Amino acid sequence: MTRLIQFLRDERGSAIIEFLFVFPTVFTLFTASVESSVYMIRYVMFDRSIDLVVRNLRLGVYGSNLTHKKLKEEICTNGVLGNNITHCMNATKIWMQPINTGTGGFGMGSTQAPCIDKPAEIKVGDPPDNSFSAGVDNDIMLIRVCMKEWPMFPTTGISVKMPVQSDGSVAMIVSSTFVNEPG
Repeated sequence: MTRLIQFLRDERGSAIIEFLFVFPTVFTLFTASVESSVYMIRYVMFDRSIDLVVRNLRLGVYGSNLTHKKLKEEICTNGVLGNNITHCMNATKIWMQPINTGTGGFGMGSTQAPCIDKPAEIKVGDPPDNSFSAGVDNDIMLIRVCMKEWPMFPTTGISVKMPVQSDGSVAMIVSSTFVNEPG
């Protein structure tokens, strides 16, 4: 009985128990903050890249020979996204359509921005195919660009707050509007 009492009164190693209770919480907070910071930096760079491309689209810099692949390349090379261009091109989907203003309201099209890729050409004058259309002069255009990113620490729960895709990736979605300049 005395050995049991001595064992229960022994305080050696009690710091380890406190450490085991505190460390997982602190480590989870740390990894979640690192991941959310990296995600935010990448999102800001992605948004800036799309702003530059939309400006060039609006001004007609790309001309009438713009293809889906060329538009993706411009988005991926305009921003310093940290990944190579091949990864960016494989993880990005572009949806672009004119906004219907003739029905007394604004028809904004689909509210979904799925992150799957459909390589198709964007040609001026072609009818919309529900994914890509460059529109004509004076059209109000809506562009949605989605890029997939995979979480660095998927168990931290930070990706629960972001649009999670079926393959476990997180969707960075940027939308913008512009007017096709005449001529």
